[in-house]
Amino acid sequence: MREDDFEVYLRNTNLSENTIASYKFAVKQYFGQFDTVTQKKLRDHKMWLIESYKPKTVNLRIRAINCYLDSIGKGEWKLQFVKVQQKAFLENVISEADYEYFKSCLKRDGELFWYFAVRFMAATGVRVSELVGVLVADVRLGYKDIHSKGDKVRRIYIPKTLRTELLSWLEEEKR
Repeated sequence: MREDDFEVYLRNTNLSENTIASYKFAVKQYFGQFDTVTQKKLRDHKMWLIESYKPKTVNLRIRAINCYLDSIGKGEWKLQFVKVQQKAFLENVISEADYEYFKSCLKRDGELFWYFAVRFMAATGVRVSELVGVLVADVRLGYKDIHSKGDKVRRIYIPKTLRTELLSWLEEEKR
C-alpha cells in the first residue's frame, strides 16, 4: 500500500489531523528502515523503538503500525504494546494545610477571583483550560458537562457550599 492510500484509509476512519500526521510519520519511519513488511522486521522495528524512545512514544508508534497492518489486511501481525509503569503516587500535590492557608491568604488579600478559581479547581477537579469555559448558568445549575477528545463527556458537579458562596460573590460583582 502506498503512503497516499494509507492516508485515505486514515481519513475514512475519522481520526484527527494530528493523529493522521503522527500515524503517517510512524509508518514512514518504519519504511525508512525496512522496504517490506514481515513479522520479523516488525519485531526488529519494535525493539528499535524500545531502545530509542520512552514507552508512551513506543506505544503510539505501535498503534500507528497496527493501524497500517489493518489497512493492508495483515491485522493478525499486530504488535503488542509495551507496559507503561505508572507512579503509584502524585508528587505535585499540596497538603490540606497548605491548601487551607493558600485559600485564606487569597481571601484575606481580597483576591476573590483567584480564591474561587482555586476552590473551584480543588472541589471539582477541572483543569484551568476547562475552568475558563464554566458559565454562571453552570454554577446555578450545579454541574457542567465537559467535552474532551473522542466526543467523551465528563460531568463535574459543583458542591452546594461552593455554589452558594460563588453565586453570592458573582451577584456582588454584578456578573
